[in-house]
Amino acid sequence: MFVAATESAALWRCKSCGKEVSNRWHHFHSHTAQRSLCPYCPATYSRIDTLRSHLRLKHAALLLKH
Repeated sequence: MFVAATESAALWRCKSCGKEVSNRWHHFHSHTAQRSLCPYCPATYSRIDTLRSHLRLKHAALLLKH
């Protein structure tokens, strides 16, 4: 799914979308159908760690109630 980017040894080019990325594992999840849903708003994320960051930043007051 990835090939080494010619411009930088630290970057990879995605064969699906052409985007150059440094973290193949994180980018791979952007192409999967699995989504993590926010329980408080309509936001969805392809990675659970991004959802956790969203919850801490946008819904901190709601998290403190639990």
